[in-house]
Amino acid sequence: MSLFLSYLAIGVTEGLVYGLLALGMVLIYKGSRTINFAHPFFGLLTAFVCWWLTAKADFFPFTLMPFAAGTRPRFVVAALLSLLFIALYGFGVEHGIMRRLRRAPRLVTLVATIAIAQGALGLVTILFTRTPDQQATNRVLPFITNVHFVIGKRVITGANITVVIVTAIVCVGAALFFTRGKFGVAVRAAAENGDAARLLGISADRVAAFVWIAGSVLAGIAGILVSQVKGGVDPSTLSLGFLVRGLTAALIGGLTSLPGAVVGGLIVGITQEMLVWRFTAPTQQGLPELVLFVFVVAVLIFRPGGLFGQREETEDKVGFVPVLRELPARLRASAAARAYRVVSVIVVVGVAALGFTTTAANTGLITRMLAVAVVGVGLTVLMGYSGQISLGHWALAGVGGFATANFVTRMHIPYLISLVLAIGVGMLVSLVIGLPALRIRGLYLAIVTLGFNLACQVYLFKQSWLGGSSAGRDLTPPKLGPLDLADPNNRPLLAFTIVCLLLVLLVARNLAAGRTGRAFFSLRENEKAAATLGVRLTRYKLLAFAVSGGIAALGGALYASSIGNVRAADYETPYSLTLIAIVIVGGLGSSWGAVFGAIVIRGIPDLVKFNNLWIVPIGSGVLLLVVIIRARGGVAGMFAYIREKVITAVDELGTAAAAPPPARAPTPPSA
Repeated sequence: MSLFLSYLAIGVTEGLVYGLLALGMVLIYKGSRTINFAHPFFGLLTAFVCWWLTAKADFFPFTLMPFAAGTRPRFVVAALLSLLFIALYGFGVEHGIMRRLRRAPRLVTLVATIAIAQGALGLVTILFTRTPDQQATNRVLPFITNVHFVIGKRVITGANITVVIVTAIVCVGAALFFTRGKFGVAVRAAAENGDAARLLGISADRVAAFVWIAGSVLAGIAGILVSQVKGGVDPSTLSLGFLVRGLTAALIGGLTSLPGAVVGGLIVGITQEMLVWRFTAPTQQGLPELVLFVFVVAVLIFRPGGLFGQREETEDKVGFVPVLRELPARLRASAAARAYRVVSVIVVVGVAALGFTTTAANTGLITRMLAVAVVGVGLTVLMGYSGQISLGHWALAGVGGFATANFVTRMHIPYLISLVLAIGVGMLVSLVIGLPALRIRGLYLAIVTLGFNLACQVYLFKQSWLGGSSAGRDLTPPKLGPLDLADPNNRPLLAFTIVCLLLVLLVARNLAAGRTGRAFFSLRENEKAAATLGVRLTRYKLLAFAVSGGIAALGGALYASSIGNVRAADYETPYSLTLIAIVIVGGLGSSWGAVFGAIVIRGIPDLVKFNNLWIVPIGSGVLLLVVIIRARGGVAGMFAYIREKVITAVDELGTAAAAPPPARAPTPPSA
């Protein structure tokens, strides 16, 4: 009994932290209708700033920080200053980015918060974890109190006690503010009925700024507290796992209920600790994430409003899939257009040929870049064609990699047949994920797919029967006629990957041009209108997931073949968010956009040998924001614009040159 109580006590304290995180997310959602995927990264940034101010005694002049480094008074002052910093940071995000997207579809704002999260992660890397010495630093925050006691075999530390006290203060303060405070009542009114609030003179800008500031502060408090509970400030603690727990707590309680967020956090924390207590085998370590994923799916299907919230219909339109500029019929048949196509083919072939003339290491990097592009084409089919957002597509690539490795290594099935079987497995798994999409869409579907990826990363891909040990499972591709795919110079595998990519692009192009593509596009624009026109929603939604999952599995198999091994570490959840950046920056309006995005975000940093870990998250985040706010067509849209301008200019020059000279006026006779 005492052991049960000890795990229960730890579960309560951790659940309260998740509740604080969820409280901030719900507050931002109520005030701006945005699910902030950057929320835990605000907590991560706050915790690092707090540790830095606490540990660096020589940072402030004595008059501003009259306490020794590492002391409790120093920590208290540092915590207050770091919360002030994150409040200003949250205000800057709302004022500089989110306010510009206020009228955008909610999925657009969600993707914008992913870009903001990548920027915050890059900022943490620049300031605190860039060098090996910084990475090896033990970043411990002091406890406010040393009071502790033992229940069973677990120690309830001062950090756990602090969590209870701080959460109680925050909850009481929030209750008084939103029920007694004039501005708090105004915020509630704006959240419940924005149009009526505007008629009463309540400023939407002030409300949005307030909820982002308050939500950011709550994320900062949660980040500091969880760092104390876990024994130090660690990016692995305050990242996507923290996000999924906060989202789960918010969904269980209800995205529109502030008390429900705290209750949901308690449910998540207690459930997690009970599972840790009862399931201790190494292969069961990721079980809490799997259970949380099932929790989320069950809640969204059977009680979408959560335990205390109200059900809301979310938009089903992606909103950032532009219609790329098509050449006018007159120009498509022109000599200039034919010449442009010839030049384009020559350029593509020339660029591809560079991969066969470089070093073996660079050839391997290019091969993996193109494998990522294959996965991106699959995601483009799902998001760009049918409008179903997925934040877990890299997990489907992992399914393809693990399936191929097991078919080849364990079952000794020929490589090409293994690839076909892996595509089938990917389609099957994607269909299973697509089943909830029949009831869940928009923002909620994004959350479900993110939870699926995390569950695969920490549980499924670490199962011994799948080959999920730390060493992974070998995957050595064989000879295919004259091509030895295991050649150390990597060129045969590069050629094979290029062929697979071209086939996938051809499939995507034909799919878009046919009846199925038209049905997908109608789903993307408006599901209700599509159903009215006779489009079978269930059939085409599942078909989009199946095709997309099969392509992603093929890309994952090619990626694993290039590495020669498949491990859980190669298919981690953050790369699914990078994959979102790849397809949007490249251009969701074209299947070639995935190729362009893979070159920009994956290929160039790898080939140029960027050693700075912050460049990719910050660079991809900035590019993602630029595309969302300014250039919806991405790189593919830019090329389409340039193509039209070039062909038009060349055609006009040719027309002018071919035109007969104007007739000369007759010379009058001389007198």
